[in-house]
Amino acid sequence: GCPLVRDVFELTGDFCRVPKRRCHRHYSWERLRRAELDLERVRLWYKLDELFEQERNVRAAMTNRAGLLALMLHQTIQHDPLTSDLRTPP
Repeated sequence: GCPLVRDVFELTGDFCRVPKRRCHRHYSWERLRRAELDLERVRLWYKLDELFEQERNVRAAMTNRAGLLALMLHQTIQHDPLTSDLRTPP
């Protein structure tokens, strides 16, 4: 049966128990429900597309920073074990 709603959009969890052929109140509810699901699916695809576009923009910005990210992630290897602090000259 048709899922019953409260205040137009709140699902109650109950269903119409009248046989489908006799229920005039919920005429062609299946088509409307499928349309709601398709609309929600389209909204999710748009949101996913926006997130992919944001990710692409962030990745492009990271690669165009003239190696700043590489400098920040750079690790210095201490080859001379006698030197304890790399900031001061030996």
